[in-house]
Amino acid sequence: MPDLKIIGVTGSYGKTSTKHYLYRILQEKFDVVMTPGSYNTTMGVIRTVREYLKPYNEVFIVEMGAKQPGDIKEICDLVKPQIGIVTAVGEQHLESFKTVERVQQTKFELIDSLPADGLAIVNDDFEYVANREVKNVKIIRYGVRNTENCSYVAKDIVVTARGTSFTVVYPDGEIKLQTRLVGECNISNLVAAVAAAINLGVEPQKIAYAVEKIEQVEHRLNMKTTAGGVVIIDDAFNSNPTGSKMALEVLASFTEGKRVVVTPGMIELGERQSELNREFGRAIAKNCDIAIIVGEYNREAIVSGILEAGFPEENIIEAATFTEAQSRLLPMLKAGDAVLYENDLPDTFK
Repeated sequence: MPDLKIIGVTGSYGKTSTKHYLYRILQEKFDVVMTPGSYNTTMGVIRTVREYLKPYNEVFIVEMGAKQPGDIKEICDLVKPQIGIVTAVGEQHLESFKTVERVQQTKFELIDSLPADGLAIVNDDFEYVANREVKNVKIIRYGVRNTENCSYVAKDIVVTARGTSFTVVYPDGEIKLQTRLVGECNISNLVAAVAAAINLGVEPQKIAYAVEKIEQVEHRLNMKTTAGGVVIIDDAFNSNPTGSKMALEVLASFTEGKRVVVTPGMIELGERQSELNREFGRAIAKNCDIAIIVGEYNREAIVSGILEAGFPEENIIEAATFTEAQSRLLPMLKAGDAVLYENDLPDTFK
C-alpha cells in the first residue's frame, strides 16, 4: 500500500485520546483505520494490520506504547510512519525505565525513525519534549502553557459544564473550536490532532465540525451529570503526576457544591512512588473539599501530603475498597456536587 499515510502516536500519557481525536477529524476527508482500544504493542499492531487494515484505507493511525527502550523502534521498523506525534514525556513507568531521560529517548524513537520528508509533531508543554532537539525532519511544536517556541497554540480557553471553547492559532491562521471535552490535557491532545489534520489538508471548517462531534473517551476525564444533579468526572483509566493535577484542576472549577475526589493514588513510579503520591495529596488539598482514599498501597503518602497542606483531617475518608468508598460517598452527595474518580488500580494492588 505505497500511498497509505501512516501516523505514529506515542507519549507517556495522552496517546490513546489523541489517536481517537485524530481518527474522528481525519474521517472528514479520508478512509481511516486506527489501532483499536489500547493495542499499542508490536503484537497489537501486527494484529491490527492483519485483522483491520483494508486495501482501500488511506490513513493508518498507530498508537505506540513502550515498557523498555527499543519497543517503539520495533513498531516503527514494522509500519514505517511518515508522521510522528509525541504527546508527553513524563514520570510514567519509572519502575521499568528508571529515569525520565530513558523515557525521552524511547518516545523519541518514533521521531528518529521518520523519513527525511516526514513530519514531527511534539508537545512543548513537557520539559523533556521541549528540550529535545529534532534535526532529522520538519517539526511542529505545539502547546497550551509553554508556547514560546510553538507554531500551534491553544488560546482563549473557556470551560463550562457543557465542555470547552478555545482557539487554535497556527502559522496560516486560526480555528475557533467547541468541544464536549474538558481538561487542559484534552485540549492539548486536540491541538496535536488539529496540527496533523491541517498538514494533511483537512479544511478548517471540517476540523471544527469534527471536534464538536468528538465523544469523550471512556474513563479519560469523561464527564456526565447524574439524574440527581451530581457531576461525575471519570478519570479512572490510569493516573500519572501530570494528568492527575489536570483532573483535580477540572474538579476545582466546579464551585456550586462539594468537590470530592475518590482515588487509590498512582502506581508504577519506581523510587519516586511515595514522593509523587505525597505531592498528589497536596494537590488534592488545594482543589477538593472531601478526599476518599481507597486501599492501603498509597494511603500513607497521600494522606500525609493532604495534611501537610492544612486540609481538615475530618474531611479525609479512608476506604479499603471501591465498594466501601461508594457506600461512604453516596449518602453525602447533593445536587451541584462534583465527584472525581482518579485511577482504578488493578486487583493486585490493595
